[in-house]
Amino acid sequence: MSSIAIRPAVDTDIPALVALNAGVQALHAALSPEIFKPAVDPVELASFLRGVLDQPAHRLLLAEVDGAAAGYGLAEIQDRAETPFALARRRFYLHHLAVDPAFRRRGIAAALLDVLEGEARALGLETVVLDAWAANAGAQAFFAAAGYAPLNLTRAKRLG
Repeated sequence: MSSIAIRPAVDTDIPALVALNAGVQALHAALSPEIFKPAVDPVELASFLRGVLDQPAHRLLLAEVDGAAAGYGLAEIQDRAETPFALARRRFYLHHLAVDPAFRRRGIAAALLDVLEGEARALGLETVVLDAWAANAGAQAFFAAAGYAPLNLTRAKRLG
């Protein structure tokens, strides 16, 4: 049986993270080509990810199976100031959870999510928030099975 290892990403992981992102980017582009680029410029993405590594509010984790990069998770601690309408709040926002298609159905996404939720708990945060595209049935089913419930529904109407 293969073992899954989850660890904080480091600078030398950037090429693997860029490669792992290609699959999720292609899926998003197929689901919503009016929003997502068909591919991300690898140099631009590498620069973005390096910047994330330097930000203490971000968590970028790499999942490996027998030493091979298999998935990643990117989350951020978000502090929201009080407004006339809402209370101040602090939350853990999950930006990306991606698994290489060759490694899917092995518990990697669940392992990444478990570690990220553990980091949120260790920080004293009580809420993890994420967005999953309505047309991404696999993500919808995964997050529902993991206990995530709808919080807000965003609707869109194409004009023209």
